[in-house]
Amino acid sequence: MIHSSGLPPRPRLTSDPVMEVTVQLPADRRVCLISDLHLGDGGASDAFGRKDDHFRRFLDRVASRADTLVIAGDGFDLAQAWSMERIVDAHRAVIDDLIALSRTIDVYYLRGNHEGSAAALRSVPFQYATTLMIGDRIRVEHGNAYDPHNLPGAPNAFFAARVHAIIEAVIRAPIRIPMRKHYRWSTRLGHWVFYRYGQWQAMLGRVDRALGREARARERLAFLDYWGRGEWGDPHGLFGAAPAAIAAAAVDVLVCGHSHQPGVVAVPGGTYVNTGSWAFEDSTYAIYEEGQIGVRRWPEQAAIYDEEYRGILGPDAGKSFFDWWDAHYRGFLRYDVGERRV
Repeated sequence: MIHSSGLPPRPRLTSDPVMEVTVQLPADRRVCLISDLHLGDGGASDAFGRKDDHFRRFLDRVASRADTLVIAGDGFDLAQAWSMERIVDAHRAVIDDLIALSRTIDVYYLRGNHEGSAAALRSVPFQYATTLMIGDRIRVEHGNAYDPHNLPGAPNAFFAARVHAIIEAVIRAPIRIPMRKHYRWSTRLGHWVFYRYGQWQAMLGRVDRALGREARARERLAFLDYWGRGEWGDPHGLFGAAPAAIAAAAVDVLVCGHSHQPGVVAVPGGTYVNTGSWAFEDSTYAIYEEGQIGVRRWPEQAAIYDEEYRGILGPDAGKSFFDWWDAHYRGFLRYDVGERRV
């Protein structure tokens, strides 16, 4: 691993990790950005799985090519593993390599929504923050601030993540969206159950409207729309929120993780970049150098653009979960979604 030389002094955090902090990086840095490793306890619901050596080879490349590594949240999945000790025991070589890397280049960790208490992170000596700026035009954050069901500091969101992890551990299989990336029996059954739940909520919504409770009816259907947008191409609603977030921050580029959906997408007022994830079969990252930012797959180095967002960019933008169901369900827990079978 190499040391970055000839650069401006490294910006250092002065606040405790539990505090809200924004880091400012010079625009001439070479920055690698990753997120959503979801390093867990090594068990059945550890989304990172057994990619330790695969990821360590990636870190070797980062050491030789970048001045800064940014982990934009959910690197450690405390919701799944319950403690940092269990994560370290399961992925000790990865943690050791990350710590070694932090001694040669800057490694920043932006808190996500699966870490729980920030105090648990102190055992890993990174530099912690909530947001990070590259120059004055690129803003980086985990992204859950734009997700109505995973807002920062919401205890119910972390509890839901933990319950989800427990269910996956019990059944030893994931229940995830979008369906096309997680075509397993568990996800197919989960969608069927959610569809039945949605029918029940839609019926109750009609009752609410008949009784003049319009707001309550809209609330019942809000989560169905949220789930549906994830299937059509906007998991967790980040892409839909990007134009307003870019305008509010007065930047040109918003970089997030959280949704596990990599891409570089033009939006009104700027560009939305998602680093993707290292969960399950995915291995994606973003790289910023010479004023440009792109997203790639590892180890192929294939560039990723807006391919995974074309559904939500096109005629599917306004469609509901029920529209998705009608278009893709084929009966007997079979779905026509261009599935990636595992």
